[in-house]
Amino acid sequence: GKHKLMRKILIAEDDFFIRDIYSEVFTLSGYEVHVAVDGADALEKLKNQTFDMVLLDIMMPKMTGIDVLRNLRTFPVPAKETPVFIITNLGQQNIIEEAFKIGMDGYIIKSQVTPQQIVNEINTYFAGKDNA
Repeated sequence: GKHKLMRKILIAEDDFFIRDIYSEVFTLSGYEVHVAVDGADALEKLKNQTFDMVLLDIMMPKMTGIDVLRNLRTFPVPAKETPVFIITNLGQQNIIEEAFKIGMDGYIIKSQVTPQQIVNEINTYFAGKDNA
């Protein structure tokens, strides 16, 4: 895009420490960051406002990232079409396959990337969209 609008991202992660780090690196990279502390909180926020991207941790209290994704894909447009990246752990391959079927846009394996690499991944995703 020519006009650099601030992209709005929702980060759903129940681990306070990780959530804090992700918030910081995305904010420093020029994103408008919103956070959710669990799956139910994420869904509530997705109902009430639109985001350019959602980062969903799989293992969260109240509702897993997969449940949030499944619910989100039943919402009306534009919410329904919000890009979703799932944050997963190693060995959750079956969950990743499930998430692709439901309509996730990408995934990140926590232990294999730094927070900055996650930002780079998301930047790359948007760059591809902008040039499409």
